[in-house]
Amino acid sequence: MGEKFAFQILGLYLDKLERAFRLDSKDLIKAYREKAEDCINRGRYGEAISACQKAIKLSPDDVEVNYQLGVAYMGDRLVEEAIGSFQKVLKLEPNHAGAHFRLGVLYEKTGAIDNAVASYKKAINLKPDQADFHYTLGVILDKKGDQKHAIESLNKAIELAPDVAKYHYRLGLLYDGQGQHEKAVDAFKKAVEAEEAVR
Repeated sequence: MGEKFAFQILGLYLDKLERAFRLDSKDLIKAYREKAEDCINRGRYGEAISACQKAIKLSPDDVEVNYQLGVAYMGDRLVEEAIGSFQKVLKLEPNHAGAHFRLGVLYEKTGAIDNAVASYKKAINLKPDQADFHYTLGVILDKKGDQKHAIESLNKAIELAPDVAKYHYRLGLLYDGQGQHEKAVDAFKKAVEAEEAVR
């Protein structure tokens, strides 16, 4: 907590400190990263964007800072800017699963469903044990009308994280929509059990 608090205070005075002490650029980038992360966690996306942009001036190809900038843009609902940031991350580090996943979310928001599906699949190929990736792919495949593959994705999410109620619930909706009522009831029961286990 002490180090994080120190970075928060440092974040308030970064510009002045840079001029006064001419901080090493690596230390300054680290401080901007810490400030951006803290601001993102607090929902202060404009400040996070500003901190990331300052860090990028010092190190334009810093993957983590560009990724944080994309996250901050997403939080601030600046979709095109976020897409640009994540695309830059992927140029710098093509195997960045988080950037592929977030790009999928953004493509889905803009209606580019095929691009979203492709991005989710790339994220899953890079991190196959990430349950939320499978769940999100299952949801979009369902919206796309591909219930067979949607069910496969949701079942994989449940296999990886059986305690997540929304995974079972969504699977239940899919089964119910297909007229597989016994499977739907079973999935809904598991959703209730998972929800009750959390309480």
